[in-house]
Amino acid sequence: MADQSELDQQYFIDRNIYNCPYCNRRHVAYSVRGHYKFDWNENKKCFVYFVMCHSCTKVSMHLSYEEVELIYQGTTGGNAYWLFDSRYNDLGIDSLFFYSVPTSFFVMDNRIPRVLRELVTEAEGCLKSNFLTGASACARKVVYELGVIQRATGDNYEERIKSLKAINSNIDPAFFDTLLTIQQVTSTKVHEESYDGWESKHLRLILSSLTEVLGEIFVVPAVREEKRKAILILKDEILGGKAKPELEEK
Repeated sequence: MADQSELDQQYFIDRNIYNCPYCNRRHVAYSVRGHYKFDWNENKKCFVYFVMCHSCTKVSMHLSYEEVELIYQGTTGGNAYWLFDSRYNDLGIDSLFFYSVPTSFFVMDNRIPRVLRELVTEAEGCLKSNFLTGASACARKVVYELGVIQRATGDNYEERIKSLKAINSNIDPAFFDTLLTIQQVTSTKVHEESYDGWESKHLRLILSSLTEVLGEIFVVPAVREEKRKAILILKDEILGGKAKPELEEK
């Protein structure tokens, strides 16, 4: 069977199913709950589509320079809803949109410190608009703030990343090695000549690595601890009494 894992990195799978950026559920039903057009400039129109997840009911916004045809489905709760025309299934609905809100495909877990979440989201927003200076500056700032939070040592970015790599020895070192390339994207003083041939695809790689590192540091341990507590509660319900001392919460 062909590898289709790339679908997990898209909003829209087809006219009926998408990956929700809010509840982080993949392959859930959605519908278009509103659509408008406005003047992007004097000569270009832009079309906006508001999409509601049928699982969490939150609404995301998607912009396209192309008017995407909709099929009216009816009204529920006093609100009309539509589906994208089925002919777009083969074309790839996701490719029709140049900008989406949330800009971060999956909303970052709130267990990641707010300052880091906001910087990553800002970097991704800059990248969506091809503002490479802004995106790279935000990426460098994430590394700096993460170093502060984790008390990393070093007088420059390379030393801080190496320190973070040593502090988090349980995380695949390849992610930190990728982050070392940030200093090649911009100098300490950001300016236009600091890219040296780097493109948006390189920054996407950096942001993907940053997101993975933040998840490994702040989310994975918390999820593991929640599962451990759930098992202890279940054990106590089934067997009764207190759990053995070595399993008690540390």
